[in-house]
Amino acid sequence: MGTTIRNGIHADATRMNIHDLVRELNENVGATVVQSMAGVKDRTSPFKWAKPNGPEPRPEVEARLRLGYRVWKTLAMAEGKHVALAWMMGANPRLDEELPVLYIQHQRTREVIGAAEAFVNDSHAA
Repeated sequence: MGTTIRNGIHADATRMNIHDLVRELNENVGATVVQSMAGVKDRTSPFKWAKPNGPEPRPEVEARLRLGYRVWKTLAMAEGKHVALAWMMGANPRLDEELPVLYIQHQRTREVIGAAEAFVNDSHAA
């Protein structure tokens, strides 16, 4: 994945209105995955956040959601949304056989972005 694409995904994740970002995630990975990446207990939160006039997530939750969007978008652009979802919810050898969505939840940015880019580039994570 080229630097221009990587930077564009980062810029989109940073600039995008949080309600629009959550709505796009809900539509593509589902509210249950959004709830998991956000690390919240309330199953209705992703639906509330997706409403244009709904509540905004707490800052640390918003950071997780923006990271999750970056990971999902990186994978979806290269591999399609179904592969992106399977990758996010499957045990990953580059992440010690843990689920990438848990790395998102714990904001282990370098590891999860590196693993996603390595998958897209079909190479080993640095």
